[in-house]
Amino acid sequence: MVLCFLPAFGFGETNEGATKPSATFTIDRERLQRLESGEVIVEPQTASTEGASVVAWILIRAPVERVWETIISCEQAERFVAGLQMCEVLEETGDYALIRQVVDKGWSTPKLDYTFSTRREPYKRMDVELASGNLRKLKGDWMFEPVNGGVVLQHRLELRPPVPVPRWLVRRNLRRDLPAMLTCIRGLVSGSGTAEASERETAQCPGLKR
Repeated sequence: MVLCFLPAFGFGETNEGATKPSATFTIDRERLQRLESGEVIVEPQTASTEGASVVAWILIRAPVERVWETIISCEQAERFVAGLQMCEVLEETGDYALIRQVVDKGWSTPKLDYTFSTRREPYKRMDVELASGNLRKLKGDWMFEPVNGGVVLQHRLELRPPVPVPRWLVRRNLRRDLPAMLTCIRGLVSGSGTAEASERETAQCPGLKR
């Protein structure tokens, strides 16, 4: 989704007089080599016993502007978010937006209906936080780090579902769903390295498998 979050990730506070969150991140050589091979990396982060938090990275060989515009688009979200039934921008002013999404993946998981806010620093960072709805927590960010020939996209996410669920189960689902979402985004922006690879990744977009 357009998701994103949290003290466990070391975000700076945004209250007056506090430190503004950094718009950059660093990635070590070993991870960068894995990303250059096409891998999507997902790693767990510290979280409570309910819900889970993860961080993910992907290398996209496309202009950062194209990647940004795809991520903030409700129309494109219908393609890269599994089970997305509705995406509506309720408010959008300057660097702030309020968005409602409804996600229904079928009988095995609860239907999600939630509204989240985004604070945006175009082409650098977007912070997301739950405003209302039946999720108990949604918090995270998207960060964009230009590299030669493209951008490394980092997505951090803390999620706590509507009903108590073991952390391992939420984490397992995130480790399954995030690579599919990020790979789809890469395909949609023609950032997979070749036209054939982008077509192949776009064809696997979770939003196209309804």
